[in-house]
Amino acid sequence: MAQVKEKREPEVSGGDVDLLREQRDRFLAFAFAASDLLLEIGDDSLIRYALGATNQLLGGTPQDVIGLGWLELFAPQERSLLVSKVGGLSAGKRCGPVLTTMLPPGQRQAFGDDATPDVAGSGIKVVFNACRIPGHEEVIYCTITVANAALAKQARAAAKRTENGLLQRDAFEETAVDTLEAAKAIGQDVELTFIEFVDAEHFRERLGLDRWQAFCADAGAVMREGSIDSDSAGAIADDRFGIVHEAGTPTGNEVRRQLLQLAQSFDPSGGGLTVEQATIETSNEELTSEEAAQALVYAINKVASTGAANLAFSNLAASFRDQVSETQERISTFKTVVAENRFDFAFQPIVDLASREICHFEALTRFAKGESPYQTIVFAEEVGLIQDFDLACSRRAFAYLAERAAHSPINLAVNLSGQSLQNDAFVEALMALGKANANLAGRLMFEATESSRIYDLERVSRVFQALKQLGFSMCLDDFGAGAASFQYLRALEVDYVKIDGTYTRRLLSSDRDTLLLRNLCELCRDLKIKTIAEMVELDEQIAKLRSLGVHLGQGYLLGAPAPQPVFTRPGTAAARQPA
Repeated sequence: MAQVKEKREPEVSGGDVDLLREQRDRFLAFAFAASDLLLEIGDDSLIRYALGATNQLLGGTPQDVIGLGWLELFAPQERSLLVSKVGGLSAGKRCGPVLTTMLPPGQRQAFGDDATPDVAGSGIKVVFNACRIPGHEEVIYCTITVANAALAKQARAAAKRTENGLLQRDAFEETAVDTLEAAKAIGQDVELTFIEFVDAEHFRERLGLDRWQAFCADAGAVMREGSIDSDSAGAIADDRFGIVHEAGTPTGNEVRRQLLQLAQSFDPSGGGLTVEQATIETSNEELTSEEAAQALVYAINKVASTGAANLAFSNLAASFRDQVSETQERISTFKTVVAENRFDFAFQPIVDLASREICHFEALTRFAKGESPYQTIVFAEEVGLIQDFDLACSRRAFAYLAERAAHSPINLAVNLSGQSLQNDAFVEALMALGKANANLAGRLMFEATESSRIYDLERVSRVFQALKQLGFSMCLDDFGAGAASFQYLRALEVDYVKIDGTYTRRLLSSDRDTLLLRNLCELCRDLKIKTIAEMVELDEQIAKLRSLGVHLGQGYLLGAPAPQPVFTRPGTAAARQPA
């Protein structure tokens, strides 16, 4: 009979044990130097080990915490973010710092108690970090530190970065402008180099996901290291990047050389990746600080849209001249569009969610093919032409209704910019137009949009009241998208509130958005205001919206925008066909 050998664990000498203990104590000391609480979380989402300020932060001893679900420690609205951060961790990876909110012990369900936590009170702002260690992939190690101003700033900065440590587009633009101003103040010259990975899709396919992510991490490190302070490099579009660096140095060429070499080392075929580079000078005495900032952002936008190889200027002065020329051309073109009515309406139905009957249509503006209506409207606001355009839209809406007054039941809604509503000449012309079309009162609604902030609410309130006295309905558009929505609702007497579509889209997955909508609907009901939900695309959304008290809906499920109003009952195949 064969002899079975017993498998034994390798023996550890007393000296080795002391060394392991010393290393453990050293690592714990390092962790506590930067943290208030250490947690070890298993893949079952339960806390396996805790050390630190458990009594102050968690309301119990470390033993009380073990077995508790770690997400229960945090405010409900923060949990989805933490899950997404931790869920993407692999061995050797870490996430954070993340600025988040812990529930105080008094607001969290007691250990072993099934009570629902009360989240109404204030929480504890903390900074959360986590990692997985090779060899212990089944465990997530977390550190939690009570936030101070410096830590909060660090966490907010981290939130503005890509996974590769590069600044996101908005943060990079801010950093580039700030660096330019700071350099000018001390007489230092800086340059802006753009990098573009050409045909990166095929390169990604050759590498595979894991090697591509590793390449991006190393490429991000190369670009950060080449920037003026190792922190002024950003991603401005897919495979397009920007680096602010000291002028008069070969930084741009050197970064490109290192990226080419890096790509070859990662590519199993050895072919590497084509890397384009363009550098612009930023020092120019003829530009004011504001003009230089505009030219810098314009250059970033150009590269984001057309690529580094197509950049037609090499300094900020040329960038600014290009911007001015382009803006003047756009102004001239837009004036012609307005003067000659070179725009169309697309009609999208607003539907009663209970009966599925069409109440009215929104007249959505459409310009030349491929031209974004939103971007065009924002541009018109920026250059002071939105009043002329809003007046042209109102004239066309009145004319459209007048032609069909006798034989069509159609009612329309048109948008008005907050900027127009604060312009005396526009208001005077609109009131004259309304009085001249008094027979159409009750068939036209005006929607005040939040694309431009309303600052003089008393003045706009008088405009709303005057239009309502003429018989026209008033609506607040995109409610909840801007910070001033409830301020508008308090100051302006409206008949309708149109809820921003992001709430509808999150309705089925977010208890927080559901609670916000329920409270808004109750408020509007008390004020005798009807509510309209945007972006209705699912029958389940309609059921939820109705249960919350939303009256009307707008979205592709109920009818797509079309060149002419479509009166097919929403919900049928014909109504769902996009125009």
